[in-house]
Amino acid sequence: MSGQTITITILIAGLCFLVYFIVKKVVLPKRIKTDYRSKAKILEAIKSAKAAVEREPQNAEARFFLGKAFLADKREEQALREYRSASRIGISGTNIPETEFRETIAHLYNKFHEPEEALREYILLIKRHPGNPEYYFQAGKIFPGRKRPDLAVQYLRKAVSLKPAEERYHFELGMQYFHDKKSKEAIGELEAALKINPANSDALFYLGKVYKSAKDYTGAIPFLEKASRDQENKLRALVELGGCYMSLKIFDKAIAELDRAVNVITKESDSESLYARYFLATSYEKTKEFAKAVEQWEKIYAQKKSFRDVGEKLIEYNNYRQNSTGKESAAKP
Repeated sequence: MSGQTITITILIAGLCFLVYFIVKKVVLPKRIKTDYRSKAKILEAIKSAKAAVEREPQNAEARFFLGKAFLADKREEQALREYRSASRIGISGTNIPETEFRETIAHLYNKFHEPEEALREYILLIKRHPGNPEYYFQAGKIFPGRKRPDLAVQYLRKAVSLKPAEERYHFELGMQYFHDKKSKEAIGELEAALKINPANSDALFYLGKVYKSAKDYTGAIPFLEKASRDQENKLRALVELGGCYMSLKIFDKAIAELDRAVNVITKESDSESLYARYFLATSYEKTKEFAKAVEQWEKIYAQKKSFRDVGEKLIEYNNYRQNSTGKESAAKP
């Protein structure tokens, strides 16, 4: 073969590669519709991306664009399927923006209860962007489920150090310390979250819980009172508040707060609802208002017969009720 023939062959091969590269990197993405401004445009994008996937199932970019179109149509489970396929094929050297891809797939893994896969993505993101606190934060939230609270604290502290003004980071770190029973550290982080956002009802509630766990009931009360103003935390904050007054043996105040708690119950079978009634019954018992106590125990028993000692209490106070009824009958002329 002459040198000229070899040169021509090399040039043709190079040209073929260039055409393939242009089609893969430029033509394919443009051919797949990516206009998501309306439902019709989204459906058109899905159709064209599906066609590209059918032509070339191992094309990671086509899978990526189909996943994006599914996301625009709020079909997240199908989006995850396509993103997972793209990841399996490999996105290195493609026209897929890696950071966007990994952020999205990590979010989807989390949403569909695949924390190990999500964590793997966040670790990769941290390696590529070590200065981004959000990746440490998201990874830190996953570690407790893997029974690694030490790593959770490590990653959450890193997030806080990179962005001290972020309320969520302080709160999550405070919650980890709370679960680790490190009261001093938990208080520090929850108070830091409150300094950033004084209306953070969850931080108020858990600060109250920390103080209550440490038997500092007077310290807990102001936080629980504030937390009870928020509708979402109202029931559980009032239960904890009533518990504080019970521990202080101020039963009239305990009854007042626990009565407020049972008045906001929406689902009787919930654990918080059962405890609200149980503590109210206990407070009535302490103040010798036995009929009112029995009324609460009966409501608990109707929902859960095995709840604490409610069955025994009803047996014990059944005699009282019978005696009381007998006395009332005897008193009648």
